[in-house]
Amino acid sequence: MNLFKIIPDNFFSLLSSKNKEVYLGCIFEAFKVYEDGSILGIEKKIVVEILVDYLAKIEFEDEDWDQEEIQTIRDKANFVLRKMEDCGWIDIDVANDYTEILNFRDYAITIIEALLDINPSYYDSAIDSGNEYKGYIFTIYSLLNNDKNIEYSVLMEQVYRNTKLFIRELRKLDSRLKDYIKKLVDKTEIKDLMASLVEYNVELVDKSYHRLKTSDNVNKYRLFIVNKLESFSENPEIMEQICLPYKKRYESEDEAYRRCNRDINDIIDIFNNLDEMITQIDNKNKTYVNTTIAKVQFLLKDDENIPGKISVILKHVAKKRKEGKGETANNMLQPIFNLRSFKEIGETSLYQPRTRNVKIEPQHILLDRDDFSLLQDSFFKEHRDKYSQAIILAWVDSHLVDGKIKASQLIENDNIESLLKVIYALIYCSSEDDGLYKIDKLTDIASCGSYEFYDFIITKEEK
Repeated sequence: MNLFKIIPDNFFSLLSSKNKEVYLGCIFEAFKVYEDGSILGIEKKIVVEILVDYLAKIEFEDEDWDQEEIQTIRDKANFVLRKMEDCGWIDIDVANDYTEILNFRDYAITIIEALLDINPSYYDSAIDSGNEYKGYIFTIYSLLNNDKNIEYSVLMEQVYRNTKLFIRELRKLDSRLKDYIKKLVDKTEIKDLMASLVEYNVELVDKSYHRLKTSDNVNKYRLFIVNKLESFSENPEIMEQICLPYKKRYESEDEAYRRCNRDINDIIDIFNNLDEMITQIDNKNKTYVNTTIAKVQFLLKDDENIPGKISVILKHVAKKRKEGKGETANNMLQPIFNLRSFKEIGETSLYQPRTRNVKIEPQHILLDRDDFSLLQDSFFKEHRDKYSQAIILAWVDSHLVDGKIKASQLIENDNIESLLKVIYALIYCSSEDDGLYKIDKLTDIASCGSYEFYDFIITKEEK
């Protein structure tokens, strides 16, 4: 069936308007209360009250409506629901007692769930998205471990589906790691770097990476799953049952058996190659941590960092030229490189003392500093003892109060040394194998000397 015969033409217009963030927030707020309501829908007046509370906290740009009609926040809430209904997100029915009942359309529910998967932190859910890995693998294990009343065709469909979903989650984790690594080299401020580190810890390490390596480790189920699938493929009676749905999809029986065997072998290959996939994810995590350490050194260098300054200047000029503002960039640079001229000269202004003529070889300045991996070896040699993981985490532990501490409380008298230790603590929380340290983001701004960063809380959990 054609997708656009199901979804209305103006369905996505809410998410492309100037108030798209407001509409999306209203959709999420309405969907949250809708999920907690009856299976037959929720009263519209309840949703209106929820949207009134939400819209009272945010700015809402005027649209092309009758200003006399829209005067209060409640009017705006009803206007949003009318727009959602007109665009096909919801249906509003009238019951026998004239109560208006709101239901989300089936395709809208699917799209909202996808949007929430992209932005899972929008509101708390009883289902922890970080447990996806273990959920899929444990489901496969439980299906294959059931020896009673087995319907093999249904069982294999579920095993195949859960395996594909598990691989999809791994690919999403891998993609997000690569995205964090790419964005890291563009950070030129300590505040941005630390905000990125906190986000990396909260959104990726705590929710996915540590669990994949510890509590959600799939290795304890993998051998059983592979052996069980291989035993299925070697049993003609079981294969006959597994192939039943394939025979309905393919005219040739040989083609049905070939497709069936291919799917089983695909699952076996996936589980046999899991180590390689997880190793690649490990390497990306190490790359992120190592690159961050090198970037810290780069950002905390002295102001006399000539290559760094030139690199920033050239990047700025290149950006302005791409925007068609080359003349603006030239005017900005002109005063920097002009020598001041004086109409009067002193008697000794041209005097130069005699010196031994020494030939000075030109020094090359490397302007491409996006690759900070070259800094890692020298950095580790210099700071291996002073900023090792054991020393930094012990330093954090010594300041913990009831198992937690604010980063700003670790800063000592605007001492840059303590800021560097805080950054290292944040980095080591990402690479600590046991997952004992957790990071919670705060909106408060902390400072150290001329540097600012968003504050955060480090919490150590007991084993």
